Amino acid sequence: MSRGLGTVWRAAAGQYIVFFGLGTPDPHVCGRNFIEEAVRAPMSVDIVKQLDRAKRYIEKNHIEDAIEVYQSVLAAVPNHLESIQALGDLYARQNRFDQAAIYYGMLFDRFTSPRDEPKALALYARFLKPCQQPPERVARYALLLQKQNRPEEAIEQFMSAALAFELSGKGEDALACFAHIAQLDPENRDRHIAMAELAERLGNAAAAARGYLRAGQLTTGDDTEALEYFARAHKLVPNDRSAALLYAQGLLRKGDAAGAAALLVPFAETETDATFLETYAEALMRAGKLDDARSVIERMTNQGAGSAEKYFALVHEYMRAGQQERAVELLGNTKKSMLAARRDSEFASAVDQLVEAYPKSLRLAEFWGAMYAELNRETKYFDALVLLFDLYLANNQLPGACESLEKLVDIDPYDSRNQQRMDLLQGRADTAFLDRLKSRLTNAATHGSQTPAQDRSGGKSREPSCALLEDVRGGQTLEDLLVQAEIFVQYSLQSKAIERLQKIVELFPGEEGRNERLQGLFEAAHWWPREVANQPKPARPESVVEAPVNRNAAYAPETLRDLAKISEINQNVFRQPSPRAMLSVAVNDVGNYLRATRCLAVIGTSGQPPQMASEFCAPGAEASLGGHIVRLIAQIERAAPDALGGLPLEAAAAPALKEMGLETVLGVQLTNPETQTPGGMLIAGFAAPHTWKPNETYFLQSIGDQMLLCVHHTRLRSLVRTLSVADEKTGLLARGSYLDCLLHESQRARTQGAPLALALLQIDGGPDLLHQHGEAPFEGMIATTISSSISENPFAFLIAAPFPARGGTRASDIIGPFWRKLVGGYLGSNRGRRIA
Repeated sequence: MSRGLGTVWRAAAGQYIVFFGLGTPDPHVCGRNFIEEAVRAPMSVDIVKQLDRAKRYIEKNHIEDAIEVYQSVLAAVPNHLESIQALGDLYARQNRFDQAAIYYGMLFDRFTSPRDEPKALALYARFLKPCQQPPERVARYALLLQKQNRPEEAIEQFMSAALAFELSGKGEDALACFAHIAQLDPENRDRHIAMAELAERLGNAAAAARGYLRAGQLTTGDDTEALEYFARAHKLVPNDRSAALLYAQGLLRKGDAAGAAALLVPFAETETDATFLETYAEALMRAGKLDDARSVIERMTNQGAGSAEKYFALVHEYMRAGQQERAVELLGNTKKSMLAARRDSEFASAVDQLVEAYPKSLRLAEFWGAMYAELNRETKYFDALVLLFDLYLANNQLPGACESLEKLVDIDPYDSRNQQRMDLLQGRADTAFLDRLKSRLTNAATHGSQTPAQDRSGGKSREPSCALLEDVRGGQTLEDLLVQAEIFVQYSLQSKAIERLQKIVELFPGEEGRNERLQGLFEAAHWWPREVANQPKPARPESVVEAPVNRNAAYAPETLRDLAKISEINQNVFRQPSPRAMLSVAVNDVGNYLRATRCLAVIGTSGQPPQMASEFCAPGAEASLGGHIVRLIAQIERAAPDALGGLPLEAAAAPALKEMGLETVLGVQLTNPETQTPGGMLIAGFAAPHTWKPNETYFLQSIGDQMLLCVHHTRLRSLVRTLSVADEKTGLLARGSYLDCLLHESQRARTQGAPLALALLQIDGGPDLLHQHGEAPFEGMIATTISSSISENPFAFLIAAPFPARGGTRASDIIGPFWRKLVGGYLGSNRGRRIA
């Protein structure tokens, strides 16, 4: 602009520029703020002179004259900040705060840049807050407070601005204020409701739906009220997936599964969100659309979001609906995937729960039995066969009942309920089959107690007596008593063993005279009946040495299962590569088999902190703290041992058990196989009262001893590999081990009082000699040299400085065979001893 057109007020980038023209009655204002650097030109108002005059008036304390001058400047330049601020300050000096607020408000409105925000906040708080302000200014002040992270004050100002906007009919501005309030206080349900209701009145469906959905989520105490908010949101935006999902979840909680499924159907085909699909599958299951639910769950599995729990929940629904075939089919598919993932124990536990929930389902029981037969778990398979027998009999399927009973007899012929099951089949099953089973039961019951052939009248076989069958039914047969007595003798339970022997003598008089197995028990228990004790024992020729009698004792079913499980667990422990893995496998297998709450294995010297420990925790039990384990071990070590050496402890006598959530524990002391000193402990505990049986003590002791032995051997192998100084292929010592080996051998020779000779062989120029003379002459020359040095004393050869041979062959490839050839004869003699 030329100098003749007016004055140019220059401003920085982003600021306003004011033009005053000579031929223009009013100045043109462009922009926001300007600076006071001016290029002077002839104009109607000389701003600089006016400002100077106003400052002189202020110096002379002529306030009114200064106000008049500043007002004239402001009239000429409406955005002149210095004039606006000066007028506000002058009116404030005169205590005319209402007038000062007008100019301070103008100044607040012009503080818009980020660097001016602190000035704006201070100005409003000091001069404008006491007076009523326009709602736009209040809303801007609240927004500045929100930026300064002052939520409570911002909410108060937004609320004031929102009410003022509503009164003035500016609904959208009020809605914006309510949205800010809901953002600042997201957990306050009433804030969201207020925003949603205002948005609904204004026709803003999206904002109203957001408010109602959030209000429904925050309404936790009343499902009915929350469902109303979800319904209002869904009504406003029926095509919104989030609104439909939350509404469907609310309907599920209220039990309206069909309504929830209907809401989600429009979105189901294209939806991939895991939460949506899970809700949709649950709604379909509860609504009885089980096949549709299965397809949704399979889709989730293909996407990597499925879980076995969903399949088992669907199996429950199939069972409730009476669709047993579909349930078993789904279980079969689930079994394949879980067994492939090595989750067989988890799958078996889930099927056990299904069988407990539906004990009268024959199809499910058949799957249960086939599963445990495939998993080769005899104990659970036996339980499955028991259930199958009862169900087959209840459903009048006699072939299945007969097959189940036969398998039960194969597994455990001594089960006292076998005879009862046979009685149930009398008159209904095939007679030949029943006779065959009866014969097997009778042979098992009377094994080892039959009289010699010559004592039987006429040599004819006879049927078992009624008394014997009664004994079979009552579980008090001779074989049962013998087995019990043998177990008590094995466990050193002298009094109980004698009690069983007395019962045998009372029930089977004369048996002690013809049953060698019973006589052996008399000797082992150091007890004889009176008539036997009074009879003189026949003298035996000294020259006759009797062969030991092979007594094949039959054991109780739980004892046989324990023995089988001991072997299985020991094999699992033996396969582990490290001591920690051995402890972990041992405690997990023992804990699962005993169904204990906790099982601990500890390796370490008694009275010292454990070197290594591992713990099994049942589902729902948290891992024990280290201090609790140390206190528990200390109290178990002080416990009085039982007859088998076990260390039982009850919670009443040991507060440490309560800290770990246990009511009773049983520990067994493990002995170091080398030092024969305490080397660890294996502990099992229950959260409920439990009576410890002798076979449980024996079970823990056997597993614990084998575990400690495996740990010791693994450590020893690791130590040997660590300390080994010889090459595994050639048997030659490494260079760095010469001094250690020499010191060790000298120390051993001095300890044993034996002489020791040492020959050090170092070949200088080995490759040259080998090339000059050839391999065979070279070996002969070395043999001659060494043979002349061998004496009658023990020796050690340390072959040093391996040298390269022709063709890249290692020196050890030449020296190894030569070494064996040279000293083979010497080592074979009684004088030789190989050290290295």
